[in-house]
Amino acid sequence: MTQSQKPVCEVCIRIRWFMAIAIPLVVLVGTQSDLPLPQVPLHDIAATSIVIALAAIFAWRYYEYKRDKKALARLLERRASYDQESAEDSQTS
Repeated sequence: MTQSQKPVCEVCIRIRWFMAIAIPLVVLVGTQSDLPLPQVPLHDIAATSIVIALAAIFAWRYYEYKRDKKALARLLERRASYDQESAEDSQTS
């Protein structure tokens, strides 16, 4: 298996995301200039983005929970009908 075909572990992906965010941030802090800050309220934008992302993640997890719950109910229903059919077949034999 070549290096490009190997699956990437989840920890490596998180480290890459951290580095992709941290390195530019450190560079920006290290190269501060006397230019005035933009008048855009960045903290409000960041806070709103975090809340929206949190709501989206919660909605997705809730959807997965409901989907898995329905799948389990269907599986148990099929198992019960199979057990009932096999019990009827064993009684008629």
